[in-house]
Amino acid sequence: MRLNKNVVFIGFMGCGKTTFGKKISRRLKCQFIDTDKYIENNSGMSISDIFASKGEAYFRSLETDVCRELSDKSGYVISTGGGIIKSEENMRLLKKNSVIVYLKATPEHIFRNIGNDNDRPLLRGGDKMEKITKLMNERIPVYESLADITVYVAGDTVSHVTEKILKSLEEILMRKICVIHGPNLNFTGIREKGIYGTRTLDDINNRIKDEAQKMGFEIDIFQSNYEGAIIDKLQKCYYDNVDGIIINPGAYTHYSYAIHDAIASVQIPTIEVHLSNIHKRDEFRHKSVTAPACVGQMCGFGENGYILAMSALKMMFK
Repeated sequence: MRLNKNVVFIGFMGCGKTTFGKKISRRLKCQFIDTDKYIENNSGMSISDIFASKGEAYFRSLETDVCRELSDKSGYVISTGGGIIKSEENMRLLKKNSVIVYLKATPEHIFRNIGNDNDRPLLRGGDKMEKITKLMNERIPVYESLADITVYVAGDTVSHVTEKILKSLEEILMRKICVIHGPNLNFTGIREKGIYGTRTLDDINNRIKDEAQKMGFEIDIFQSNYEGAIIDKLQKCYYDNVDGIIINPGAYTHYSYAIHDAIASVQIPTIEVHLSNIHKRDEFRHKSVTAPACVGQMCGFGENGYILAMSALKMMFK
């Protein structure tokens, strides 16, 4: 799973945002940021000291500064302070490029985790359990309204919750694959059936979609007879954060240096596919000018070439 967005953990203090954030960042092999620690490191003061000397409003402004900075990044796992959701601006900034994971707990679970922690400014003085319950009741509707993923943590093991989070993230952050069919592929099933078969492009595309779903891919399929449109689509793949491209350039294979350059420029793993074995056909078909920009080529396997290409990409992503 490649992280094209940030993963942001929200939830009440003591629900495990830092614990699970670190575990998920290790599993996804990406950087972890704890917004409270980030603020402490930048300010040279503990959260408790900031609250005591400068007040909660000042601390919340520092949180917003951090959210603004992180909103322009991607590929981070971020653990937030429990009250970060109090600011609509904070969450607008974080949701800009993030999947929001809400770790849901009970007051009893929170009390067991932080009941003996005296460094929580909002829990000082009075009955801690009562304060926890009151604050949670105020915040739970906000947490739930913001969450893309909600995971219940009370009474569960750390390892099991970690796996639940990863599974939910995989469903949201599915790898994106774009399949590009070049010129005359729309006539598959009509033209030269002895070479290209009798199945239509719609038949082939339906097979691709079915197999993509089994492999856990989000699939986008495109066909054009125009070189410029194919180049535009390749470039759009870059801006859409596509993870892999499968392209059958058709006759452009043999002379389109422009498509070669587009494949090379987007720097996305690309596999070239041909229904027939181009190396056994007319001599002019033996050379592909686009293949050198690709990670590999499948030819001669009919529509199975697309499925083999998806399998190859899946192995590359592991």
